[in-house]
Amino acid sequence: MSMEEPINAMDRPLALRWISALFARELTPEEVQSYRTGQGRVLVDELAAAFPDAEELEHIRTILDSPEPPLDAALDLAGAFSWLFHGVGGPKAVPPHQHDWSEMSDGTQMECIDHCTKLMARCGLGPSQESGEPADHISTLLEFMGYLEQQSTTDPEGPWNGYREELIRNHLSPWLPHFLTACERNDRSGLYAALAGLTRRILPDISLKQ
Repeated sequence: MSMEEPINAMDRPLALRWISALFARELTPEEVQSYRTGQGRVLVDELAAAFPDAEELEHIRTILDSPEPPLDAALDLAGAFSWLFHGVGGPKAVPPHQHDWSEMSDGTQMECIDHCTKLMARCGLGPSQESGEPADHISTLLEFMGYLEQQSTTDPEGPWNGYREELIRNHLSPWLPHFLTACERNDRSGLYAALAGLTRRILPDISLKQ
């Protein structure tokens, strides 16, 4: 799918920013409650209207709307997050950085962080100061992709499509399909498996180069 295709062109940036936030950190009890009765629920409803074929959103809504009290639900989801992204799951953990999936193990994997940072700098951006994560973290890269999608829509004559293609070629296609598959196979909560499936749907042109 090219950036010129109009399907959900204005909705993909919102979806990517939301997915990015959920991959960035654990949900709080207050956020769980918001997804049940507050603005979080409104957001999921808006995304479901924008992507009516995305059954993953219904799975996510069902998981977040469990009968557990918000504190218990948040603790369960935090355990699933740590299992996957903090290494608690051991061989079933899913490293959240591009450099974690690099075949290089001699220290030169820091080059991909540097390359991500430089690409963002060319767009006037930098890694999130709030998260403290390096530029090649899954949440940072998806947020960056959302930004480029938005810029490509509002400024189609600008350089954004070229930056987007570079991001896909150098920083998403080499590892994101592996990451998403690992989430789908190893997630114990169902939330992050559904997010992985939704990411595939939102970014159908991200494919592993064999």
